[in-house]
Amino acid sequence: MGGLPQVFTGDRLIADDFIEEVKGYLRLNQDVAGYNSPIKKVALTLTLMKGPQVAGWTRDMGTWLDTLDPILDNIPDVWDQFLYEFSQQFQDSQRENRARGEIECCTMRFPEIDDYIARFEDLSHIAGYDANSGAVFQLFTKGLPDDILKDILTSPTPTTYVDLKDKAISATRSKVLINNILWARNPNKGTGGFNRRSFQHISTT
Repeated sequence: MGGLPQVFTGDRLIADDFIEEVKGYLRLNQDVAGYNSPIKKVALTLTLMKGPQVAGWTRDMGTWLDTLDPILDNIPDVWDQFLYEFSQQFQDSQRENRARGEIECCTMRFPEIDDYIARFEDLSHIAGYDANSGAVFQLFTKGLPDDILKDILTSPTPTTYVDLKDKAISATRSKVLINNILWARNPNKGTGGFNRRSFQHISTT
């Protein structure tokens, strides 16, 4: 079921995405005969790795696989060991540090609150931050426009990241609604410098 993951050629920047795609494919097909076999999981993944940057490593892993007994050695540790070896060989060791640098510069472009949250949470996850840590609160609010920030810090002050996020969404929608009302009253005057088309699509309900 489902399409096979894209072939991995050795690009460290997409190594994590490749492995997640493989896991998703295996998860989707876990009730298909053979897909729960750790040895076959490794064998399948190796067929999805091609090119000069991976050829030597896949050959060595294939040789290791051939030494395993298909019955006695077909245990979860085989798949776990493969994932460990893959991470050591291909996964980006600087990805976490790079995400921490990028999240410092992550800012919201009004009114794209959903895009901001998606990007922020992706970087936060890669950086290894706890969602309810003070660092996450500070970084999230740092990237918000001043008027949105003022709204979310009014009482009651959010105490969890979920509350913070929900209040930012609510504040953004309120701003959009106000701008829409002001524009409707005087369309020739504009709405505080924002392009109406840029926020018209956001739901205010």
